[in-house]
Amino acid sequence: MKFSNGSVNNIRSISQRGLALHWARLTRVDRLPSFSKFDPGPRVHDPKQLAIWNVESDGRQTVFRALYRGSLLDEAFNEGWIGRTLDEVTPPALQPAIVAGSLECARKGCAIYMILRTVDDAGHSVDLERLLIPFGENGQVKQIVASLQLISLKGVAERRKIVSKFGVRLDCVLSISIPATISEAETVR
Repeated sequence: MKFSNGSVNNIRSISQRGLALHWARLTRVDRLPSFSKFDPGPRVHDPKQLAIWNVESDGRQTVFRALYRGSLLDEAFNEGWIGRTLDEVTPPALQPAIVAGSLECARKGCAIYMILRTVDDAGHSVDLERLLIPFGENGQVKQIVASLQLISLKGVAERRKIVSKFGVRLDCVLSISIPATISEAETVR
């Protein structure tokens, strides 16, 4: 999967943009901030829409292990995630895009924003907007915070049902990387 260069301004969701700007402010002090500094507050972003992954690498293979899953994600997935890997919990049709985004985030230490699209039973587009932001130590990404939002401009996206729709039809509408060096103009919005 190819990731184009992008900016915070490409992020459609106001709360995801706020989350990315919070991360950008932290990167001004430390290019790859420690996860302990992650505290955007509930007014910036709802923790029910977040997943947090530990990044485990042995130099040859990178594995993402679930630390946290917000309650809105619980609605979409029946099984528990905590302690399981991204490969284990991601539906097969979504794995190439989801894993590629996580690997890009971990390798480059940059934010990743993706829009994956499917259609609901009525034929309306439903977008999964996925923002990944890296945290780490000594220049190594150790955790990734993932914000996941389902957006349907027509109709209602039922979380439990829509996951299976991505297995039938999946289009990657946008895949960008956002560097840690975000301009001052972007962070003051």
